[in-house]
Amino acid sequence: MKKASLCIFILSVLTTLEPSSVVISKNLNAPLTCEDKLRTMEPIIPKTIYDYQLLRDRDMNNFKRNLEPISSVLKDGIDIPFVSIYKDLDFQRPAYAQQWHSSYWRWSYMPVNLANQQHKLFLYSGGLSVWYDLSNELVLPGDLSNSSPINKKAFSTAYPYVVRIIVFDFNITSIKYYKNQICVIGEPLRKGLTVVDIDIKNIPTSQKLIQLVTPDGYELDYSIM
Repeated sequence: MKKASLCIFILSVLTTLEPSSVVISKNLNAPLTCEDKLRTMEPIIPKTIYDYQLLRDRDMNNFKRNLEPISSVLKDGIDIPFVSIYKDLDFQRPAYAQQWHSSYWRWSYMPVNLANQQHKLFLYSGGLSVWYDLSNELVLPGDLSNSSPINKKAFSTAYPYVVRIIVFDFNITSIKYYKNQICVIGEPLRKGLTVVDIDIKNIPTSQKLIQLVTPDGYELDYSIM
C-alpha cells in the first residue's frame, strides 16, 4: 500500500516538472525507481506527439527533392535487384513485446513504439548499435543478423552501399528506382515479415523517398533515405 501511495505521489510531482529536471539513475546495478520507470515510458508532461516528431525519416518537411507520380516510377523506373534475407508470410507482428517493459528501459518509451506501429516499412543502412535497437524496437526474429550476402563488409564504412528493407504485412515482388524515388512493389497482406537487401552503389547518393506501393500505384507507407 505504501509503494502504491509513493508511486502516485511521484507521478503527481513529475507532471509539474520540466523534462530536463528528471534524470534516470546512472547506476546500472541499481533497480529502477518508480520515478525512473515513468520517465522511460512516457513524456513527463501530457502532450500530443506525432510520428514524424519522433521518427525523422518520416518527416516530409526534411525531403527537399521533386517527386514524380508513382505511376511514372512503375512505368519508367529501373529494376533494382534484391536479395531475400528473411521471409515469413505467416509472421504475426506483436502488439507488445517483453523487451519494451520498463524493467529494460532502453526500448520502453511508448510514444516511439506506438509511432513505429503506425508503419510497415523500415530501413537499415549500418551500425551495430543501430541494428541492435531497431531489431528490438521492431521485435525482429532473434536469428536475423545484420550481415548481408551482397558484401561481407556491408553496413560498414568499408562498404556503405547496402540498404536493408524491412516490411511487415507485405510480400515484395519487385523494386524500381526512378529519379528521387525507390518504389518497393508487392502484395499487401494481413500478416507477414519480408526482409531484403539492395545495393545502391550505382544509384546517386542524393536524398531518396522509399515508397511501399501496390502494383496499381497506391502508396501504403514511406521512409526518407
